Amino acid sequence: MKTLTTMSMVLGALAALIPGGARADRRAEPSQVLGEVKFRFDSAALPANAPQLLDGAVRFAAAHPGHRIVLDAHCDPIGTSPYNVGLAIRRAESVRARLVARGVPADQIVLAVYGEDGARRASYADDRRVTLWPTRQPLAAVIDHTLAARGTAVTWNKPLTTAQLEAAPQPVAAR
Repeated sequence: MKTLTTMSMVLGALAALIPGGARADRRAEPSQVLGEVKFRFDSAALPANAPQLLDGAVRFAAAHPGHRIVLDAHCDPIGTSPYNVGLAIRRAESVRARLVARGVPADQIVLAVYGEDGARRASYADDRRVTLWPTRQPLAAVIDHTLAARGTAVTWNKPLTTAQLEAAPQPVAAR
């Protein structure tokens, strides 16, 4: 429950920072999918083939440091909504941790959390997923897209000013 409350506070704070609210002309659209990780029922453990599933995203991030990698985290509708939001967050964090371990800068990764409220797939097994897609859109556009698609929360690595929230991503400095 604490996670859901924290996420609600983050979204509320973000809404106050975005002048004029959601803007359709600035929506971030997933133009391509870099990868998709499917999870077992009630699990955030990465599957054994996760390294292969994430290879494309790792290569893309290295070749395009000015892009963000958005992790759309979903669950099936079994269980309560707050539980499913927490599970979706844990799944996205598992994927983010593996990407960071493989050299993707944490600043380049954004988590978009849907829980059970995102687009449904053909089966519950297909709903248990984290989909990775790239964008050069500002974080405000990613937030707009996520909330318009019935998302629950958006998180990233560090706090940002309003100007940074509305700016296109800059290449992440070499570490």
